[in-house]
Amino acid sequence: MADTTVYRASTTAPVNIAVVKYWGKRDPKLNLPTNSSLSVTLSQADLRTLTTASCSATYPASEGDSLLLNGEPSDVSGARTQACFRELRARRAALEAADPSLPKLSTFPLRLVSENNFPTAAGLASSAAGFAALVRAVANLYELPASPSELSKIARQGSGSACRSLFGGYVAWRMGSAADGSDSMADQVAEAAHWPEMRALILVASAAKKGVSSTSGMQQTVATSGLFQERITRVVPENMERMEKAIAERDFAAFAEVTMRDSNSFHATCADTYPPIFYMNDVSRAAIRAVEAINAAAGRTIAAYTFDAGPNAVIYYLEKDTEAVVGTFYHVIGGEVEGWKRSVISGLKPTMSLDEGVASLLKGGVSRVILTGVGEGPEKTDQYLVAEDGSPSRAAAGFVLLDSRPRRRRCITTHANVDDGAMSKKVYDIDPAGDVLCTYTDVTGEALRGEKTEVPLAKAILYAFLPAGYPHTVTEDYLAYQTFDSLQAFASSITSLLASRAVLEGLGVGDSSSSPTGALILKITGDTISRVATILFAHRMGQAIEPECKFYRFLADIFNDSAQFLDLLTPALPYLPKLGVIVSAGVLRSLCGVAANASKASLSAHFALTGNLAELNAKEASQETVVSLMGMLAGTLVVRMVEDKQTVWLLMVFLAGMHLMMNYQAVRSVRMRTLNRQRATIVFRAWLDHGVVLTPAQAADRESILLRGRGNIESKTGEYRGFCDFGTYADIRSWNPRGYHRYDLEAPGYFLGVWHRGGSFYMRLALKESSGGGNHSSNTGKAAHQALSAWFDAVNHAYHFESALKDGLQSHYENEMPLGYVSEEQKQSIFAALHAAGWDLEVNALETRLPIRVRVGEGEKDSSQFGRPEGKHD
Repeated sequence: MADTTVYRASTTAPVNIAVVKYWGKRDPKLNLPTNSSLSVTLSQADLRTLTTASCSATYPASEGDSLLLNGEPSDVSGARTQACFRELRARRAALEAADPSLPKLSTFPLRLVSENNFPTAAGLASSAAGFAALVRAVANLYELPASPSELSKIARQGSGSACRSLFGGYVAWRMGSAADGSDSMADQVAEAAHWPEMRALILVASAAKKGVSSTSGMQQTVATSGLFQERITRVVPENMERMEKAIAERDFAAFAEVTMRDSNSFHATCADTYPPIFYMNDVSRAAIRAVEAINAAAGRTIAAYTFDAGPNAVIYYLEKDTEAVVGTFYHVIGGEVEGWKRSVISGLKPTMSLDEGVASLLKGGVSRVILTGVGEGPEKTDQYLVAEDGSPSRAAAGFVLLDSRPRRRRCITTHANVDDGAMSKKVYDIDPAGDVLCTYTDVTGEALRGEKTEVPLAKAILYAFLPAGYPHTVTEDYLAYQTFDSLQAFASSITSLLASRAVLEGLGVGDSSSSPTGALILKITGDTISRVATILFAHRMGQAIEPECKFYRFLADIFNDSAQFLDLLTPALPYLPKLGVIVSAGVLRSLCGVAANASKASLSAHFALTGNLAELNAKEASQETVVSLMGMLAGTLVVRMVEDKQTVWLLMVFLAGMHLMMNYQAVRSVRMRTLNRQRATIVFRAWLDHGVVLTPAQAADRESILLRGRGNIESKTGEYRGFCDFGTYADIRSWNPRGYHRYDLEAPGYFLGVWHRGGSFYMRLALKESSGGGNHSSNTGKAAHQALSAWFDAVNHAYHFESALKDGLQSHYENEMPLGYVSEEQKQSIFAALHAAGWDLEVNALETRLPIRVRVGEGEKDSSQFGRPEGKHD
């Protein structure tokens, strides 16, 4: 039966007003800016775009995609909009390819309906909110796992400033340097809650469409302005640095100075364009004079003006200065102008008077005001502008906003009382999981009535041990892992009691002939050596635990159980062997502690989806406390009932087996989203063998915990097997295992050493500093991509090892370098598909030791040293 479902998703997106302006494009096609920028996201209660994205197999393919904006058809055939659609569809198609059960939404026409609650194309960043809402709504419709930063790269192609509207609070758009725009994206400098006192008064001087669009204005400025290069090379970088510092320190005076200076610089550049561009008018300049007068009267900077590509003034101020700032403009402009909030202006007194000419221009030229403040980013909503049959619909009168953030929310529905005409509101307190905690009935003129939702006792107890908002605030594999982890902890609690009893017996507890001094020496010696072992193990293996957290989590329990079996030996041994056993058990237990604690931290970071890592760890501690208590109670009965040594050993074997089995199932259930060496090899081989992109869940099913090495790779047929690792330049140039033949390859981002003998080979990668930013690079995403790219090439070279040997390693690699059999463009498309499948490519989980980069000094590179084999070649 044909699928007739109309799939829908709605979102609202905010306006953002830049305090460090973006102006000019280094690549118009990709919408890449000539400078970075920074903005304040404004509250959606006052300025927002609501967009519903829908698709269906029933939509006529001949009509194609469509957009209804503010009730009027809007053209979507432009390159900008099509670029967004194309990228979003490609990501959805990758999901559908990885999971054939998904409906083929990427093949259906898109039908979008969008509404603004502010004038469009009048200098109020309507395109920013519009494209941000479009991209977010379609991403929600397609259920894409992309982060706001990833989506910002898509929204940027529609409207440059739209990338900043994918975040709330204070947002930077980093210009990037890559030619393909892969690093030109937005990131959040600070949340709205970091500086919530920020307010904005917008004076709408003209709601008419701009005479010169932003796109045309930028092109003219780049081509003709003499001030433009000075702005992008010196002014903006300095302003970005100062603005980020001002926001971090909540320094309004510094914030205001940079805001006003950057606005002046931007408009000076526009005026320097030939022919000149003037976005401001007399009313705009009157607003500037008013701000200057307000600051002068206050004796400090309490207001800051800024103007985008339009005449409307945006005036920032702090809540505490509302009377001085808003009060002045209110009493000049007059209360008859639309937009004043009674809650804000009530009781405001004029604190100063403005110049008569300035006051006259403002009173006659401001047609509307908007009072708002810093706000949050896009939010899902169940207010649909497309009906269930696919036709455009007006939003329901009862508006419910669903906030995807994990915090307590309040939803309001308005009802009319048919008996007396009074208005009532149903208001609900909702927890992060969406459950109603309390229902309020708010009737005009009556006392608020509230009714708490009864929670069953069993459910209340369960919630005491689960993260707030479960299951929405943790990954899907959280419950399975915690269940098995609790079972293994129960078994471990019992075995630890049996082992502890044996240790006490071994130290002479209950034996009057035993020496307390001897027992003390045993204890001190064991503790000393185990602590030294802890330091050495943490130093040597600390870098490897996070990438291989599943392996080390399981290994920790092997260490622990081995230590407990050694403990059982202590009562039967003489003093010196006993000392050796106690020391060995202590060392194993110390290694267990390091491996378990570090790997648990990595697993907790994986499970936490909403910045709730601390709470998740706290709840896990609660779970372990209860399970350990139960285990100790059961263990107390066991140690009282079981005295026979043979029975103790049999019971230990059974419980240790249960303990390890449960722990193994726990780590097997985890579906890590980062690519370590084993998972990367599994995923890349699946693509090389079958052209498919595995999801984290599919890769987890194929992943080995202990048996398969973490760097093992092999040829296509499996005839040649090898091992690959990361190393140093010296590893590649100087290591010469006996009987192996070496070949060195230099690629743009790394050096590769290959050693071959018979059916086995070794590969070693030494990454270059220049490609990944070196050891001191702050861009961890670049470093991760560099390592991932090099590992792909290594797997690719190993895959074709048979043909490489037939050709001769030297001629083969020279013909195929540097990327083997996959083009760089194709490789990047593979990485994009991996990201769409749910993989986190921003974390470098491939290198398990200190990341070393090779710095090639200018004039020191001798290409003759590479591309030539040493010794005999097959």
